[in-house]
Amino acid sequence: MKIRKFMKQYEQQLLQQMDTLKTLDEAKRLQIRHQRMIAFMQHERLIHLIVTLFFALFTLITLGFALFYPCLSVFILLGLFSVLLIPYIGHYYFLENTIQRWYALSEQIARQIDSFSWHQPQK
Repeated sequence: MKIRKFMKQYEQQLLQQMDTLKTLDEAKRLQIRHQRMIAFMQHERLIHLIVTLFFALFTLITLGFALFYPCLSVFILLGLFSVLLIPYIGHYYFLENTIQRWYALSEQIARQIDSFSWHQPQK
């Protein structure tokens, strides 16, 4: 599964569903589903943060090693770590920004729930 494509499709569906909410129950169900999705993606984000930090650490260790013991194999290893680190940083950046947008969408859903609750007759 391509996580970027999945997250973009989910966000588009969420926005469409937010525009068509008609009842308080629909809004509450959407909020629960969205909170669950945020929790799943927070786990994904944490895993990618750990992997990215380890690649950064290995890159820095290899750079330090290359400065003190310059040889072709160390420079090749440094190049490999550097080439892999850049996409990891980019992917983590995407995950972080997407989750931040989802937090804002969660707040919008909460405001919609409040709006529905305000218009509901009190029992």
